[in-house]
Amino acid sequence: MKTVARLVVASAAGVLSAAAVAHHGVPSNRMDIVESLEGSVVKWDFGSPHTWLTLDVEGVAWEIEGAPPRWMSGQGFLPESLAPGNSVTVTFHPHRSTPRAGILMEVRRPDGSVLKVNRPASLGGP
Repeated sequence: MKTVARLVVASAAGVLSAAAVAHHGVPSNRMDIVESLEGSVVKWDFGSPHTWLTLDVEGVAWEIEGAPPRWMSGQGFLPESLAPGNSVTVTFHPHRSTPRAGILMEVRRPDGSVLKVNRPASLGGP
């Protein structure tokens, strides 16, 4: 019985550690490079585990990942912050291997206001 219990604990630990590595995807982005895009909001998904901004840039879709909703709301982002059709300028760190993807730094909205993600240094912030 002890062997079965150890096997269950070891399996659970392996699954949880793999999930943790998959969840923390900052290393999959080029945090040393900053790019910007001008485009039109297709979708602003303010859901868990991470927010997502889909942009149309000259007819091509871009997928920009944001932080979790709780963090984003603390930075001033809300579910209604961005609406389909809004023209925005996005600053982001590009993904290492996925074209037209990255991790969000800031969004300049149509009214000129800027929303910043302000990540802690442990997650690639200043």
